[in-house]
Amino acid sequence: MLKHTLTAAALATVLAVPAYAQSMNTGSASQPPTSAQSAPTAPAEKTSPPMKDNSSPAMPAKPDTSAAADSQASTKQAGFVQQQDSSEWRSSKLVGASVYGPDNKSIGSIDDLILDQKGGIKAAVVGVGGFLGVGQKDVAVPFDALQIQRKANSSSIDKITVSYTKDQLTNAPKFAYYQAPSSGTTTGMGSSPTSSSTMTRPASPPATSK
Repeated sequence: MLKHTLTAAALATVLAVPAYAQSMNTGSASQPPTSAQSAPTAPAEKTSPPMKDNSSPAMPAKPDTSAAADSQASTKQAGFVQQQDSSEWRSSKLVGASVYGPDNKSIGSIDDLILDQKGGIKAAVVGVGGFLGVGQKDVAVPFDALQIQRKANSSSIDKITVSYTKDQLTNAPKFAYYQAPSSGTTTGMGSSPTSSSTMTRPASPPATSK
């Protein structure tokens, strides 16, 4: 009898376990879904088309050519003298100006300027002595021996002085300008050769009478 009772109890236990598991699964299925699962997906928000920009299109920036132009202009002007300095002199102001000696007496005037191949003034030709150009003597004075003074607030020359006296310049060697050699040739003492066309033919012998 006890044996039958234990067997019935064990059988009841075995049958009760599947029923309990089934009831647990049924309960889980009947639970309401969570917010993450049940929340419906929101429809995608519609975006409006981009507005058209009616403003004028931006103009491309122009390259700055001022610096290039200045550089080009400076390149073209390189080597050119653009302005006279206060220590420089115009030949038109020098030629004809009187030259004074250390005793403040006029000893002549500048008649010409001699320039070297490098453009520097080598000497000033001063006409010494004479009257109105008659009988004067040309003397070349080194240009750096001239002491030139400018008038105040003026481009004109005030005075030109030298350390030479008039007697020294009168006794100085005479300056001779360059004379190009003559290209013509002569024979003998300045006589030119006689051409064949101008040679005198010998006289014909006198005719004899028959």
